[in-house]
Amino acid sequence: MPPGIAQRLQWALQGPASNLYLCGAISLVAAALLIVEAVVFPAKATFILLAAPTIIAALVLVYLVARAGILRVDDAIGHFAAGVGLAIRPGGTPSVFAVVLYCAGVVGAFGGYAWLALTKTGITRDDVVVVWSLLDKRQPVFFYLVVVALVLFHRAMVCLFFAPSYGWREAPGTPRRSWLARLVGAVVVAVVAYCWFGVEVLRDVVPAGEAALAKFYEYHSLVHLGALEQIRLGATPYVEAQTQYGLGNQLLAYLLTKAFGFSNHGFYAGVLLVDVVCIVAFFVIVQQVLGLGWSLAGLLGWVLWPSPATVLDLASWAVLTRWFAVPIVALLMARLLLAAGPHAGSWIAPVGAGLIWGVGGFMSQENLSGGLLVLIFSLALYGPVCSRSLAGLARFSGIFLASGATAFVLLIAGTIGVGHTLDVVRRISAQSALVMAGVSNSVWSDNVGLTLTLEIVYGWWEDSLKTHGDVRPVLQVYGFAVLLMVVIGLVAGYLGRSWRTASGPQRQFVWKFAGVTIGAYVLHLFALLRSDLSHFAGPSYLLPLFLLALPVFAWRCLRPGLGRGLLLLLSVALIAEAAIVGRSELVRHVQAAGDTWKNSMAVREVYRALSAAKGQPLDAAARYSPIPRYQTAFRNTPSFAELEELAGLLRDKLQGRPVELVLPATEDPMNDPELLYFFGGFRSVSGITSPRSLIWTKSDRDAWIAKVLGAKNACVFFDSRALDSPLFRAWSDTTRNGVVSDEPIVGRRRYGVLSCKAG
Repeated sequence: MPPGIAQRLQWALQGPASNLYLCGAISLVAAALLIVEAVVFPAKATFILLAAPTIIAALVLVYLVARAGILRVDDAIGHFAAGVGLAIRPGGTPSVFAVVLYCAGVVGAFGGYAWLALTKTGITRDDVVVVWSLLDKRQPVFFYLVVVALVLFHRAMVCLFFAPSYGWREAPGTPRRSWLARLVGAVVVAVVAYCWFGVEVLRDVVPAGEAALAKFYEYHSLVHLGALEQIRLGATPYVEAQTQYGLGNQLLAYLLTKAFGFSNHGFYAGVLLVDVVCIVAFFVIVQQVLGLGWSLAGLLGWVLWPSPATVLDLASWAVLTRWFAVPIVALLMARLLLAAGPHAGSWIAPVGAGLIWGVGGFMSQENLSGGLLVLIFSLALYGPVCSRSLAGLARFSGIFLASGATAFVLLIAGTIGVGHTLDVVRRISAQSALVMAGVSNSVWSDNVGLTLTLEIVYGWWEDSLKTHGDVRPVLQVYGFAVLLMVVIGLVAGYLGRSWRTASGPQRQFVWKFAGVTIGAYVLHLFALLRSDLSHFAGPSYLLPLFLLALPVFAWRCLRPGLGRGLLLLLSVALIAEAAIVGRSELVRHVQAAGDTWKNSMAVREVYRALSAAKGQPLDAAARYSPIPRYQTAFRNTPSFAELEELAGLLRDKLQGRPVELVLPATEDPMNDPELLYFFGGFRSVSGITSPRSLIWTKSDRDAWIAKVLGAKNACVFFDSRALDSPLFRAWSDTTRNGVVSDEPIVGRRRYGVLSCKAG
């Protein structure tokens, strides 16, 4: 670009702007038009063709209006805005560039929402396999994200361009804790967390009795086992032995299952141990970053509200490493950007935080996407007031992303090979895209209802309010989402108005509360996506701590008035209601803490017995539990004899060849092929040991069928009740699959047909 043109463009953008209200009105009209275009023309290609000229025309018009002289219509809009409390009070005259950038952000946010939430996903009910539902929740989920993004963008623009009077002012700091105080605090918190939660979690590894099936013989445990067996037989983790719980989690589960005897019991024991380590480590980290009081408050809050501790009976689903990195990164971002001050330019801190994110992303997709959201929202909230330059913030985020990506790739390369990195990324994106498109989503999975009846009978009002199911968690999920959005806006307002003049203790509280709020907000996104009590509780690491700290924030940081009074009343009411509802749980935890030593000894004996079984040959009963006294209940189940017989018959026929097991999808989750793969020790042809354990569409099912048909020297066992399945019809089609040999598998009953390709 010639220097003359560049200079003129720079002068045009840096000149003072006018007609701010009219520019805002133009951007709002354009935003509304984008929403209408997405609703009327939801096809993505059509929307892009319409949205692009709309955005360009709106920004050109904003630029022209901002450079024009003051117009009467702007004064009229300004008077109206002042009358409803929406007057713009810039600290000086903003530049044309600032106004255009602000309007571009507003229009872009609405355009992004229209693209992400209102256009078609390409997946319909006809594309979904019957075991999964389809509920497109993109509109509330992206509303949850976009509203807060707009609030933070507005606050950042005000701080940087419209009222740039904020900056760092050294405030009297609180005394630093000595290393001895930190160590003592960590030990205290670790012991309390273990006694309060840990030993209760581990106690589940001890079966309640020898006459009944143990808690670990449950569907959420069983869906892992077939894939773990594939890894034992040589399959590449995650890529061939497929799961939706993350590569790192699968590898960790495999190593621990192997360490405690390769059994259902050993798998459960390993996952429980991971969860206890996560609980203790989390509260120790909270104590180190925020302080002892915050950590103890969190331990109390985990009992009062849904938290990871309430779903650990589903340990194989709620393995806590799925979300562990998100709250830690959120707390570190607040500390590094707000508490450290503008002179904390060391590269070590963002590298450490990035490594936590990268390792977490390797463990699960939730950590990967959640940690990235934490970075984005933290930079938007803290960046304008932390007095780092834009270059400094860019350098900080670049180091964080580079170190995290490096850790992520190196862990994949070091475990399953660098050549599988793209395969892992593709699987992560495919699974998350299906969830975002609505596959497997629900408004609320547990049955609940609310009925309000109003009648006039003989001139008298009669009304009744009836509920069924537990309505409280439903109200909490969606109510807390609104509360989190409101409070983030209040935190952003406080940082913009008062951070510069706040005292040292005030700043200490605010940055800690801000970190907790951002972390709770991002984690709550996963509760909105797939709503039921377990999906709500699993990611709620920081939500209880946020709720306990909320009245303190309202009292200390908000201006006196109706808003502060309402927030105080609401926050105190939430705590009082939780204390009343959860008082029995508090008493139970106190009583259970008194049995810590006895329960710990019982748990230790089971872990020792499981470790002693490592490397021993395992039959079907020992695959349930290698500890003989616990096998009786499993042997006495009606299906055990048939399972053992069928596995033996198939092994004799297959002679080590891989086989695809096709069993009917029944209401009984124990009739899953996972059991036969694991208890029989079979290698899958496709690596997909259970369609129930993966989120599937019909196109995924067709790809699975094509993979099985294309495999050489492959066998498929069709259960006698699954002879009308899509794979059976495709396999039996000689024009697609060639000639196969069929052999009936008969024992106590006719189990099905084993069909193999020749040679």
